[in-house]
Amino acid sequence: MKLYDSIIEKTQTILHSAGTTSFPVQGGRIWKDTGESELIFARDAAFELGGSQNPSVNYTCVTTSGIIRQDEILCCGPDLQQLNTDSPFARIVLLEVEDLRETQDSEKAYDTIRSIEYVKYHVFPAGYMVRVSAATNQEQVRVSRSAVKAGISFRYIGYTYIRKYRKIPAVKHVRVIFVTDRAVVQQLQPLAGKVDDITKTLTHILDGLPTDCGHCSMKSVCDEVEGMREMHLGKH
Repeated sequence: MKLYDSIIEKTQTILHSAGTTSFPVQGGRIWKDTGESELIFARDAAFELGGSQNPSVNYTCVTTSGIIRQDEILCCGPDLQQLNTDSPFARIVLLEVEDLRETQDSEKAYDTIRSIEYVKYHVFPAGYMVRVSAATNQEQVRVSRSAVKAGISFRYIGYTYIRKYRKIPAVKHVRVIFVTDRAVVQQLQPLAGKVDDITKTLTHILDGLPTDCGHCSMKSVCDEVEGMREMHLGKH
């Protein structure tokens, strides 16, 4: 599956130009997961990521091209221990997965896509209240003062996400990217809408719904994304 590869390439080009810090994954610390969304009041917060009119974006891309060769955590901009005020925010996840086209079980492929989407709504780090909006592709985070005092870092949050994604059998490698650099967040924002279009079209295909391409609202996505039309036609 190479449907997201052009988005991955653009994402990595933007990050390479800006510069990133890579955190080691081996021996990484899992930040405590509370098991449910934690309510952090404004009076208890050290700062917010993507809040207070700051730009925010979140998206996930999957590939089978070998682009993501290892688990990795990247940070572009100040880490959580370096912030003392509200900040722009992006969290991008790039996943190397098994080729879903090779399975004859379309239900398995569909469940894999759903499981990948499920993760971002079900990671609950202590002192790190996440609010995700599927409608706007935004992710806002409120970080508590107690978590900052305890040493919270994007490295620990990233490792927690990696462990969650790696529980999905089809996922081989995970790259989690955190961005607090305003200019970079703004450059990444337009890519989220394209990712969303691809994911919706892919889900439509895996649903096995019959489609008259001439009248399909997703035709423009199939026309633009390499491999999408072939995948779609292969389902009928």
